[in-house]
Amino acid sequence: MSADRICVFRHPNVLLVSHVRNVIESAGISATLRNMTLAGGAGELPPDQCEAEVWVAAEAEAQASRLVREALDGPAVVAPPWHCPGCGERLEGVFDRCWQCGRARPADDPA
Repeated sequence: MSADRICVFRHPNVLLVSHVRNVIESAGISATLRNMTLAGGAGELPPDQCEAEVWVAAEAEAQASRLVREALDGPAVVAPPWHCPGCGERLEGVFDRCWQCGRARPADDPA
């Protein structure tokens, strides 16, 4: 393939591949999907050549690979729980907004 683009994810499930591409693009990295319709060629073509793929620019490979790991395994660092300054609700660290009153997590919160 192109020397300036790198495959950062490959999987037979096109929905998962599309999800990974969306995660990468939401971080501002341009990503290209390839082999999205080759699954029917499995048997005639080698199986690993039929899997859907996500490709990014070579200079974005490290950041995109980190995003792929987080998309599949969750973030490497889990934020601690916090208390909403608006209503006092205790929230798990994965939330950036209070589900009770809608207030954003304070910027000075250690999470």
